[in-house]
Amino acid sequence: MREYVINTLTGSAAALIASAAARALPEPAAGGSQVYLWFYRFVHFMLANFDKTQATNANQPSRI
Repeated sequence: MREYVINTLTGSAAALIASAAARALPEPAAGGSQVYLWFYRFVHFMLANFDKTQATNANQPSRI
C-alpha cells in the first residue's frame, strides 16, 4: 500500500510539473516558425490542454 501511495504522489507531481512547463511556453508568433508551432500544439495536445492546441489569430473571433 505504501508503494502505491508513493507512486501516485510521484506521478501526480510529475504531471503537474510537465503541465506547468507546457503552460510556460510562449505563444507562437504570427508568421513565426512552423516547427515551433507544431511543437507548441503537440506538447499541449499530449498534456490534454486542448484549449491551447488551436492557433489564435487576432483577425478572427475566438471560438469560445
